[in-house]
Amino acid sequence: MVSSPDESAEADIEFLRNAVATCRADPTAAPKALASVLNDLAGRLYALDRVEEALGVSDEAVEAAARAMELSPDSARYVLVSAQINRAGGRLRQGDAVLAAEGLAEATAIFRQGGEAGQPYLGPMIEALHRASLAFSEVGLWDLAVRMRRLTLDLFGEAPPAPAVQILALTLVQASNAAAIRDEAAMALVLAEEAVGLARLLSRTEPGGFRLLLAQSLGTLAGCLHRVGRSGDGLDSALESVDLLHTLVPDNPLAAVPSLVLTLESLAAILSALGLGEQAASVEAQLDVLRDSLARLPPG
Repeated sequence: MVSSPDESAEADIEFLRNAVATCRADPTAAPKALASVLNDLAGRLYALDRVEEALGVSDEAVEAAARAMELSPDSARYVLVSAQINRAGGRLRQGDAVLAAEGLAEATAIFRQGGEAGQPYLGPMIEALHRASLAFSEVGLWDLAVRMRRLTLDLFGEAPPAPAVQILALTLVQASNAAAIRDEAAMALVLAEEAVGLARLLSRTEPGGFRLLLAQSLGTLAGCLHRVGRSGDGLDSALESVDLLHTLVPDNPLAAVPSLVLTLESLAAILSALGLGEQAASVEAQLDVLRDSLARLPPG
């Protein structure tokens, strides 16, 4: 008779519970073995959505792995990292975002201490930080979302890869826009300025590359400068963004046109604030045409 998925899962859990009991009963068992089995058990419980029970097991796994680290750091390091990641995921599912973020920050620090030995485990570490950043952004916790992106860069030391820098810049742009919506103009400006700095850095390392990112960052910065009363500076950023976007529209209209609309809206507001009503009206006319074009674009 074939077992049902639920019966099979329960059998796995029972097997792991027995393995945990065996490790605890054996005075010669290595703490790393106990930590590893506890972490596996927690993972199975999370998969069955038994989050509260799983978190209790995760706490035990982290404690056991920490003890193992004291005895054999190189051997137990990545068991501890894995247990920290598992527990952070459980905390996220329970809505405890701050504790989840702290756990991932600690896991990142422990991971980095392993140096080159951590390369085989780098993918899961990056994936955990990526998923956490997305989860934080979905609920509007942009400070934590940005923090996860920074932790990802930390994994690479002094030479983070361009995609990691790019996604940090994009997250900064999103965080800046969210801050602007909350009327936190000063914070929005700081985030946008950093995004532009990163985008320029990427553009210098790859001539002709990352133009859309730079244009989007500049457009966001233009709006931020306008909102803090620096419309003159905002004008420079808006014009640079518009110039870049015009070069991108023919090849990538689905990405460039929406960004161009947003930047032109900021440009029109900036021109009006500077008393340049005629130019603002001209930009508004361009916006009408672009909005019509945007409505006709096929969904991407």
